Amino acid sequence: MSYTIRAATGADLPLLARVERSAAALFAQAGPDLAWLAQGETLPLSTLQGLWREGGLWVAADEHDTPVGFLAAEALDGQLFIVELSVALPQQRQGLAARLLDAAAAHARALGCAWLTLSTYRHLPWNAPYYARHGFSETDAATLGAGHARRLTREAQDGHDPALRCLMRKPLAP
Repeated sequence: MSYTIRAATGADLPLLARVERSAAALFAQAGPDLAWLAQGETLPLSTLQGLWREGGLWVAADEHDTPVGFLAAEALDGQLFIVELSVALPQQRQGLAARLLDAAAAHARALGCAWLTLSTYRHLPWNAPYYARHGFSETDAATLGAGHARRLTREAQDGHDPALRCLMRKPLAP
């Protein structure tokens, strides 16, 4: 099957919750401490609209041009921060997440960012270890800035165990 990576359109936005929900189903298999994420809230449509208006939303579309994956990102502390990267379960393990990361990295370079950043779970194979295979390394909030520190604090308030979370960054060649 052939997939296209492209900038999201307004018509894509209402379809992304389904993709995110499908991808989040993996958390149900990660144990009781994270099963709540499989049923948790998806990114609000208003958040997606804001990221889209800022040019920070890409989709992986199937042969019918229907989104099966997406990456949402925003400027944070002078870097491009990945807010969400989701690929629907049936389309996982086909390289779509890597291609979405490449699209975000190209955008970040065009903005003059030195790093692509994100927060994720350290111990889940499809989280920190996956990103490490794609050039990301763990760092701390003090290195990245106050916006990243606030994001980690907000994640903890939303129920994410700070002991299991980490910030990661990937250097971007000019």
